[in-house]
Amino acid sequence: MKNETHTLSAMLPDKPLQSVEPRLYRLLVQELEMLHLHPYDVKAGGRTDDHGITVYLRFGEELGQVTSRKFSWASMEDGDEEILTFFKQATEKIKKSMIADYFKMMKF
Repeated sequence: MKNETHTLSAMLPDKPLQSVEPRLYRLLVQELEMLHLHPYDVKAGGRTDDHGITVYLRFGEELGQVTSRKFSWASMEDGDEEILTFFKQATEKIKKSMIADYFKMMKF
């Protein structure tokens, strides 16, 4: 994640992705479903500005892992492949994290 200035908007938590940008949320859900994961396995959020949207995906034990990416409005309108690639890679990370958490839990 890039180093942001500490403005009020930078300190506020991100909003749910499904309310900020429903198109991106639908893409995320489709990728999760392909791996038989549920949308509740990840907390998807986003922050918008004049240049685009920053997507934050929190997952893992106590939502301790975060992956994020900023997309411009133009790339979203053009259906940029970078967006789909991000969600594919992120859902793979989520799946691996869930498997690792499961085996860690089974050791106890």
